[in-house]
Formats: sequence, structure tokens, C-alpha cells
Amino acid sequence: MKKRNRKGSSLVETVVGAIFIIPIALFLLDVASIVICQTQNDALAKHCARAAANQDSSGKAQGAVDDVVSEFQKSGGGSKICLFNKASMDYTAAQVLVKTEVTCNFPVPIPFGPGYMNFSAEATEPVIADVPPP
Repeated sequence: MKKRNRKGSSLVETVVGAIFIIPIALFLLDVASIVICQTQNDALAKHCARAAANQDSSGKAQGAVDDVVSEFQKSGGGSKICLFNKASMDYTAAQVLVKTEVTCNFPVPIPFGPGYMNFSAEATEPVIADVPPP
């Protein structure tokens, strides 16, 4: 009789433990996707700023930013979890400021909570394009 009670209590403990462990694991999956999405957004802003800083005019710089964004989306950076929203650029003679925005869709949405989170990042780079002497 005692062996049967031990097996039964082990099963109950396992089920009760799983009730707590599974939601924690799913929450950690959401946290990992948030970290990855924010890291991708920071890298995207930095790459856009570097590409724009290598150009000698605002029009060419915007084209370089657009090229980096489309490459980001082609390479899987713009997945269903991390969606690219927009990029804006401020080009002056001395520096380039690029701001990017992405939306992170949670793989396992929090019940009665948000299903996504928006992130923005900005990067500044000095203009290093070859400019002819005056």
C-alpha cells in the first residue's frame, strides 16, 4: 500500500510543479525575444548610420539607409517576431543621426497583457565621405 501512495504523490508533485514551471519558461521565451529584438534594432541603427556617413550628400545617404534596411529585412532580421517600422535620418555636414523603430511581437503573449512592444534606437556617426577641397 505504501508503494502505491508514493507513486501517486510523485505524480501529483510533478503535475503541480509543471503548473508553475511551464508559465515561467514561456515568460522567459518572451524575455529572450525582447532582448534579441532590441539588439537587432540597435545594430540596425548603427549600420544605417555608418552607411549614411560614408555618403557625400543627403540624397545618397538616404539611399544607403534604405539599402541597409532592405538588406536587414531580406536576411531575416525582419521576422514575424521583430518587425521593422521606420527609419529616419538627419544628415548634416558634420554628422548623421539615424533613428530606427521596430515592433517586437511576443511569441507567447501574456494573458490579459500586451502582445507586442515597440522599440526605438538611434545612432550618430561623423560624416567621413571624401569631400573635394574648396
